[in-house]
Amino acid sequence: MTKPTVAVIIPAYNASATLPACLQAIGKMTWTPDEVILFSDGATDDTDDIARRAGVSIIRNDGPPKGPAYGRNAAAQAAKSDLLLFVDADVVISPTALELLVDDMLQHGAKAAFGSYDDAPDSQRVTSLYANLRHHFVHQHSLREAKTFWSGLVVFDRGVFLAAGGFDAALFAYPSIEDIELGMRVVAAGHKIRLVPEALAKHWKDWSLWRVWHTDVVRRAYPWACLLAEGRPTAGDLNISNTERFKAVVAGIIPLCLLLAIAIPKLLIGAGIAALLYIWLNREFFGFLKRRLSFRRLLAAMAMHWCYHIYSTATFVFATVQTKLGMRLAVFR
Repeated sequence: MTKPTVAVIIPAYNASATLPACLQAIGKMTWTPDEVILFSDGATDDTDDIARRAGVSIIRNDGPPKGPAYGRNAAAQAAKSDLLLFVDADVVISPTALELLVDDMLQHGAKAAFGSYDDAPDSQRVTSLYANLRHHFVHQHSLREAKTFWSGLVVFDRGVFLAAGGFDAALFAYPSIEDIELGMRVVAAGHKIRLVPEALAKHWKDWSLWRVWHTDVVRRAYPWACLLAEGRPTAGDLNISNTERFKAVVAGIIPLCLLLAIAIPKLLIGAGIAALLYIWLNREFFGFLKRRLSFRRLLAAMAMHWCYHIYSTATFVFATVQTKLGMRLAVFR
């Protein structure tokens, strides 16, 4: 079988802090790509110079940023290779990741395959550790026959990508769930998507608490809930499996019991039972965090995970009510 050609596509906006490590890692891959294309999305820093010195082809947007969905589409149109490897500018790919993704995709007749963050993120801020380790844990424990994908590290058959219309850049002008939405369309068209958890990449993004919450709610939970509320075919794995939904319900019972305990003190017991049940339901994830975090950081990460289930559920309820009332959905920003 003829070895397929591969184009690496990197959407970037003011990525000078992370792009050198990203490009250096691409240069060390065991599978040498045939093309490396960077979409410079209105960058005002040294992003273009860094890419130029590395010998990368640059597609330049001189106007206001149009978003990674637009950038990936533009680069995919310009690429000539059989396969597209999408890599975010703050992702450092492991040497064998591309080889693992392509081998798995070809072996199983899939049209896309994506990897996972590793368990050693660059930033040691507790909020970054939680966000990145949660991502790693979910992808390490999800089904290999996936219903959608993650765009930070994914190989796509170029023909299938273009036939599907690429990412919906009109709906997702900002980083959001453009990967989730495209993955659902590709699977609905009868194609396979594979999760390859052995294909790893390090994430160099430094997450503040506000950025974690804003991304989880505004960029992911809300638009995802809107798709669900609209009756769109959606993925039942990854973050919205039935197990995750049950965990969210239990998480919500805790503050409800505490609030009602003002009038009915006995409900404090119910809150305690719900808290213990929540910890037990998340025992694998919390155990994973315990092996990597200090005790204080573990407690902070557990609290953030409880908040994650609370605000994700609240967002879903809000989006559902909004849709039922016939209100126009807001632009996903």
